[in-house]
Amino acid sequence: MIIGRILSPVHSLGPGERVCLWTQGCSKKCPGCISPELQPFRGKEVEAKSLAFLLIKLAQVNNCTALTVSGGDPFEQADELLTLLEGVRGYFDDILVYTGYTLEEIKSGVAGESGIKCLAYIDVLIDSPYIKSLNKPDCVLRGSKNQTIHFLCKDKAERYDEYMQKGRILESFSHNNETIITGIFNEVDEQ
Repeated sequence: MIIGRILSPVHSLGPGERVCLWTQGCSKKCPGCISPELQPFRGKEVEAKSLAFLLIKLAQVNNCTALTVSGGDPFEQADELLTLLEGVRGYFDDILVYTGYTLEEIKSGVAGESGIKCLAYIDVLIDSPYIKSLNKPDCVLRGSKNQTIHFLCKDKAERYDEYMQKGRILESFSHNNETIITGIFNEVDEQ
């Protein structure tokens, strides 16, 4: 799996103490993308089973019980995503995945059979491409109003509802003399 970054513990991309994985590679190239550096399909390649082991170890060190997978677009590496999710499902009690595809597109096979199978391991899916003009501050956990939060595991809804009452959250991390900000940004008018 081509990965962009891993951070933990993260609180800005879902409730609880989370490990967050950003995959590398996205062909959608949405205007105003929050992570354009994650669009190219190049970067560190890690075998998905080894990555699952690493994420669990990182979660144990940081007392995390939840996982967020974003990108890039994780479903553009659906075979690897499936292997990863199969490997971590027994450890994480909440798995949130972001994608630029719609749930309907995934169910219809746009990401292949593996993409369809991934849905069985995901608790919450936030779908659809980012649309810059629809970025509104009340879209907690979503980049734009067209995106939908799908509770594939219905018992997670209350936990997320409580979390979203806080509004958008941003966090900063320092790594290798670089500052990384996580969370969903409000759109700024370019004047």
